[in-house]
Amino acid sequence: MRSNHPEFPGLYRAYLLIALDNGGINRCRSVEDQRRDFDRWADKQPLQTLSSSDAWLSSLSQERLELVASGGQDEPDTIAAKEGAPDDLDDLLNSYFDEVC
Repeated sequence: MRSNHPEFPGLYRAYLLIALDNGGINRCRSVEDQRRDFDRWADKQPLQTLSSSDAWLSSLSQERLELVASGGQDEPDTIAAKEGAPDDLDDLLNSYFDEVC
């Protein structure tokens, strides 16, 4: 599968944070289950979208990545964290949340 985390480390880190923050990983659904579901979902996404989003997410500090993936204390924090993001990043993150998480 093209979407394993070594190939898309930024995306995988973001999606892992989303899953942890929203109960997508729990005693009934392991990290391995989440990784398998991530791989299936990512295989259906356009490669260019995955690549550009991964490159941008990979450049973020852990703190900024957490703001992008899970939100901040208020909306301005989250908006500021997404400055410079690819145009389709929000759609990609929301698609993952809706379809996998």
